[in-house]
Amino acid sequence: MRLVTVILCVFLTTSLAVAQITITSSDMQAMYASGKSWRMLNAQSLSVSMNVGSASSSAQSWIVPTVTYSDTMRMDNLLPSATPYASRYPRATHAQRQIYSYSGQTSTYYNYIRITADSVINLGGVSRMQGVGLDTTYYDTKATLTLLLPLTLGRTITTRDSIPFYAGIPGPYIIDRSTTSYDAFGSLTVPGGTFQALRSKEVSISETYYPAGLPTTRDTSTTYSWITREGYMVSPTTKDRNPGSGTIPINTITYLYIAAGSTGLAEQALTLPTDYQLYQNYPNPFNPTTSISFSLPVSGYVTLKVFDALGQEVATLVSGIRSAGTHTAHWSGEGYPSGIYFYRMIAAGRMLVGKMSLVK
Repeated sequence: MRLVTVILCVFLTTSLAVAQITITSSDMQAMYASGKSWRMLNAQSLSVSMNVGSASSSAQSWIVPTVTYSDTMRMDNLLPSATPYASRYPRATHAQRQIYSYSGQTSTYYNYIRITADSVINLGGVSRMQGVGLDTTYYDTKATLTLLLPLTLGRTITTRDSIPFYAGIPGPYIIDRSTTSYDAFGSLTVPGGTFQALRSKEVSISETYYPAGLPTTRDTSTTYSWITREGYMVSPTTKDRNPGSGTIPINTITYLYIAAGSTGLAEQALTLPTDYQLYQNYPNPFNPTTSISFSLPVSGYVTLKVFDALGQEVATLVSGIRSAGTHTAHWSGEGYPSGIYFYRMIAAGRMLVGKMSLVK
């Protein structure tokens, strides 16, 4: 009888350790709860590998490589009623605030979210830019479905969007299709510890259609991400735009975690960046404002410019000396047509380019 009891205890312990997890509406509400903050860390120009696993109904184990991160973003969770624009978003159940200061200007961004039993919906946001002789506010009220709940093994979400190059004018346009499948589960080891997680695989297809006589271009990419019930999220960028399974080379890692308190977040080993880095803009897609962060290992002269899809310069965001560390610039697409834009940073003879989508 004692042997049977021991075997049963071992079986139950093993089952709990590898049990499939489900992330519910209650879990998402806890992630967005007032008094907590979202902190995003980035590591780029990496020469590491990670076992991303494979689609499976059996538990797996993932370990995020140990790297040095640059602190790039913090968003504080608030009650919608505690924000100055709550009346414009009466359906919001949660809100977030992000504040940047740069070159004598302060940019404050409020994002409004609605969480229901079966979905997370981004209701849009408000961006206010203030400085000497400047006080401009932009409003975005376009609602976008972010997640279908509950998140569990086998859940698939498909989205499709059509983006004209020039709003209201016939011409080239882009069709973006994205399919996200939650295709694996298991344990995920991150700087904050080891947690049960779901893996998502997103396949994105972007097709650009030109006027008659010009060929259609097609771009396909595959990305993996992990999410835990506690609010840890990891998204690596691979050297191959359409990677397979198993152990693969990693270029960048974005690590997002959520903790109580607007400033007392879990400590991370953050140091000055060791290389020149240009991060993905946030939010993306955006309307009308977005933030672009970059890191410098030493102080020096930096330019950061925005170009349209035809390669024409449309804005200069940074042009001057910047100190070592991480910096953030902002761009407003107000007055520009929807479409794909590129941002380019040049520093110490290095050139880095990013891609972003303005959607109106």
